[in-house]
Amino acid sequence: MDAFFGTLISLALALFLSLGLGRVASRIGVPRVTVYLLVGLVLGPHVGQRFFDEGGLATELLLGPHTEAPLWVLKQLAIGFILFGVGSAFRFQTFREVGPRILGLSAAEIGMTGLLVGLAVGAGTGDWRLAVIAPALAISSAPSATLVTLREVEAEGPTSRNLILCVGNNNLVALFLFPLLFAVAFGGGHPGQATAFALLALVAGGLIGFGAAVWLESITGRHELVLLGLLVVLAALGLVHWIEPGSTGLGMLACFAAGVAVANGSPHADALFRYVENTVYPLYVLFFIAAGRDLHLEAVIQGGALGVLFILARAAGKYFGARIGLRLAGWGEEVSPFFGAGLMCQAGIALGLVATLEHAAPDATAELRHVVVASVVVFELVGPWLVRQTAVGAGEVKLANLLPHEEAKGREALRWVLLELRRNLGMLRSESALREEGPTVRHAMRRRPRIVSESLPFERVLKALGETGADLLPVVDAHDHFKGVISYEEIKNTLYDPMMRDVVIAEDLTSVVEDPLEPESSLATALEVMDRHRVHSWPVVEGQRLLGMVSRTDLYSLMQRS
Repeated sequence: MDAFFGTLISLALALFLSLGLGRVASRIGVPRVTVYLLVGLVLGPHVGQRFFDEGGLATELLLGPHTEAPLWVLKQLAIGFILFGVGSAFRFQTFREVGPRILGLSAAEIGMTGLLVGLAVGAGTGDWRLAVIAPALAISSAPSATLVTLREVEAEGPTSRNLILCVGNNNLVALFLFPLLFAVAFGGGHPGQATAFALLALVAGGLIGFGAAVWLESITGRHELVLLGLLVVLAALGLVHWIEPGSTGLGMLACFAAGVAVANGSPHADALFRYVENTVYPLYVLFFIAAGRDLHLEAVIQGGALGVLFILARAAGKYFGARIGLRLAGWGEEVSPFFGAGLMCQAGIALGLVATLEHAAPDATAELRHVVVASVVVFELVGPWLVRQTAVGAGEVKLANLLPHEEAKGREALRWVLLELRRNLGMLRSESALREEGPTVRHAMRRRPRIVSESLPFERVLKALGETGADLLPVVDAHDHFKGVISYEEIKNTLYDPMMRDVVIAEDLTSVVEDPLEPESSLATALEVMDRHRVHSWPVVEGQRLLGMVSRTDLYSLMQRS
């Protein structure tokens, strides 16, 4: 217990630096995840402690050996919650819409990455065994860095959604493929047993999630939702540890399956995932600090020429494999052509498989292990930035999330604190009015809303409206000119008329918008328009072109931040 409390000052210092530097980084377009990793790296044993003698005060403040055990526990818990969140993106409704295409995209990206990495390792080492096992170490993507980076900028759209789905596919394939490739390369292990344990973990997690979905029907309070989410993740991790002690990979599978079951089993799942994510976000920060602490910069040097070859082959496989997959799957312009750049993050699963190799074949795999660790260092540092750029380039991030926030500093901050104290003590009789100048609709709108063509059949219009969850569906013509919106009010009569359903198209259901918002309209104007039409969202138009859709939720959020 004393050892645990001895780590608190070190963790407090790491969080202090993460909070301060993270705010600075967000103003210059650097993901906070990268800052958290760098804080862990600088305070960790591989950088910070090399400049101080053992036993001094500085050693106690840094993330030295005394923090290793507590951080390991925090990392396992964080991985569980992150995979639980990744599982929430695997909706059966989504797979009915994009299932074959997303599987084709993943297959092309995984196949190209595995092929190029296998050839690179084979050519660099001349050892066919390493060439066989290397693809399993390269295809996995870090769900933690990818998911948290997308959540940081509130990315929303087909590119962001498919990134999470592909990350999940990559990791599932890596975990199932590794024991088989290891058996082929080294003739050891028990691939059948490993596969059986993996399936058992998925089933166990799915059953826990199903039970939670049933229980969720009788729970409405926010605090109870959070408790239920914590219960699910802890139960999944604990049960898997009981089945196979120390298996991080199986714990990830169980939490992922639990997330899938809850997301598809309850209409209240979104609230549960949202509240749980907000509650455990500090745990995510500690996870990245711990991950940065364990990064070995010297591993980049130890990787040598083979490390460079491995990194280039993995990057090329992810990028060009995704481009081929997008073309074969027919995504067109709906998904960013730079999609593969968002899959570069690499961490937990790759390091877990490296640890397995170190235990099962230490001498034969030493060179490959150094290479993979070097790859993790590189991709974990640059990967979050690439994820952010992919989402921003796809137009799926609100402009307000990219602008630096005004902050009170120094004497100004002190002034506001003193004014607040005076107000609470009843010493102020009036409050300052809000400034008239401020953010506009351009900053709050979502630039890549779901749109439909005016020639779309009724059944597909109904499907699109149901999948978006929005109250309005914008309609465009063949030249992408904005024509109006479709609401449920417009389609409810057709919905119950079987004869009309076969002949009606989107154009017949479209209501012309006489007063669309302009990008420079004020937030107050946008709310007034929505109140007048009694809707929760409204189109933003410039000329004949639809720029985006803005919702009440986004307006309220931006007004609160401003």
